Amino acid sequence: MRVAKVPVDMSSEQKEIMGVISKRQLIYLVVGGILLYTYVPFVYTLFANITWFVGAVAALISAVPVAFIIVFMGFIKASKYDMNRDYYYWILFQKKTQYGSWRKGRAE
Repeated sequence: MRVAKVPVDMSSEQKEIMGVISKRQLIYLVVGGILLYTYVPFVYTLFANITWFVGAVAALISAVPVAFIIVFMGFIKASKYDMNRDYYYWILFQKKTQYGSWRKGRAE
């Protein structure tokens, strides 16, 4: 039996948006951008009463956790399991609801 190498990685998701990001990653970026757009200006105006520099630093510091979560869940894979982080955590959290009593034979 002949073995042929496939030149394309068949297990990864398709990069459909300009060949760079997938639809799932685009959704992460859009939702994260909307979230940042809603609360970062409020944080800036809250701290801009002191100085504009303090307001800018506070806005950047408040944006870092959201940006980290977006990059971690959307763009970093769990290499041990060869799957995306969001899908991995979805499976991990569903595992706890799948406990039950299993028995052999017919159910009566």
